Amino acid sequence: MEITLSNISKSFGSNKVIDKFNYSFKKGVYAILGKNGSGKSTLLKLIGNLISPTSGKVIYRLDEKIDITKQIFFTSPYQELISELSVEEFLKFHNKFRPSAINYSDIINDFNLNKYINSKIENLSSGSIQKLKLIITFYSDSKFILLDEPTTNLDREGKKNYIKILNEFSNRKIIIIATNDKEDYLANSTSIINLDI
Repeated sequence: MEITLSNISKSFGSNKVIDKFNYSFKKGVYAILGKNGSGKSTLLKLIGNLISPTSGKVIYRLDEKIDITKQIFFTSPYQELISELSVEEFLKFHNKFRPSAINYSDIINDFNLNKYINSKIENLSSGSIQKLKLIITFYSDSKFILLDEPTTNLDREGKKNYIKILNEFSNRKIIIIATNDKEDYLANSTSIINLDI
């Protein structure tokens, strides 16, 4: 299981954001660092096939023949969820398309979302919505997890639970994080990609 970026470049008009970038990702945790405007989110979207490179290739190698689009899960604070659904309705709806290997109820309790199970998503705080995003991201049946600033809006307890599940999956999936916050990745077991160098 591997993602290889071969001579990837991305321009928006005359602005070249990524220039001939090469890297191979295997199972583990990676953090893409860099100042604002350095191309962290752009690179993450290129890896996730959400945007196309101007030149170069993104190559996915899997152990079996499966639909790659169902194996990538991209999460960011600016993504919208279906706001008119309750938390319970949303999880059931989501599970139809991206099945989970576990029962969500235990994880909901860990993130203190059980009291909101019947609340509509539009009535949740931004922190609770981010917790919900992280739950579906990690526990859906996907091999590649792409996280853009994952602890945005999380309280201290939410950050602790995020690190707990990041540890849990760190050797089972390819997890790539775009961030400038050291709390977003594992201090001693994360491969660092610094776009400022």
